[in-house]
Amino acid sequence: MNELIQLIDAFERRCGLKICFHDYSGRIYNYFHGDRFRHKNEYCDHVKEQAGLDKCVFIETRKVQLALAGHPDGFFKICHGGVVEYAAPIMEGTDILGTIFIGLFRLKSHSEIPDAILCRCGSEDLMPDFNHKLYNKLPCIEQEDYKDIEEIAKSLKFRIETLLAREEEIFFSHERKIKWEIEKYIGQNCQKDINIQHLAKHLCLSVSRTGQLVKKLFNMTYPELLNKNRISHAKFLLSSTSLTISETAYRCGFSDPAYFHRIFKQLAQTTPGTYKNENNKTKNMMI
Repeated sequence: MNELIQLIDAFERRCGLKICFHDYSGRIYNYFHGDRFRHKNEYCDHVKEQAGLDKCVFIETRKVQLALAGHPDGFFKICHGGVVEYAAPIMEGTDILGTIFIGLFRLKSHSEIPDAILCRCGSEDLMPDFNHKLYNKLPCIEQEDYKDIEEIAKSLKFRIETLLAREEEIFFSHERKIKWEIEKYIGQNCQKDINIQHLAKHLCLSVSRTGQLVKKLFNMTYPELLNKNRISHAKFLLSSTSLTISETAYRCGFSDPAYFHRIFKQLAQTTPGTYKNENNKTKNMMI
């Protein structure tokens, strides 16, 4: 990560341009200082004062993001203030997680970048005051610098996407381990009087976080997951032992046979008695 920040700093010093990010996913913000997520430029502030912040927001949310979807490698854009920056999407599959912006700089002529995408709101757009001191403080880069901008954007895009992919892989690897731990714990203890507090303690997590993970990983609540495991164990006992219905209920962690009967019928679509009669192949087998 330090290498990435050093790369950004070196490029900014060499070209006099600034690199910033917009984060649409909440996953990029953790890697850079907060100042990297706004256009820190006096001329940019001047444009916002003149044209209004709403116009910048409209361009960002409507026009730029739509253009990003069709230009996965990035593009030069000319904003409604008449200045140029390069925008490149940070992707995960087909999802746009954020945008890299490199700029701002001024052109001698807009024809210098023939494939620039003009991001405008309408005919009333503010165009640059070529004599304005803030406009003239912007760097005016040479034609050969365009390729460097594209290359640094491509490099940053690749490095950040790789970083996020690795983060996602680690995250899902951790989730798979948590899921296995939950399955093992409930499978080994479902016949006992266990609640979500016991599972949370086993996982070294808070009760609320444990409940969230169970819901996310199994698409059901903790009581639903526990009952599913208990009924699965009950099916095994009913089909392979001579235990009575009540004894089976107690062996599976149910303190009330009537409640066991109701949950079994709800999940198995039949009663415990019917299931036992249809599936038990043993006679007078004691455990």
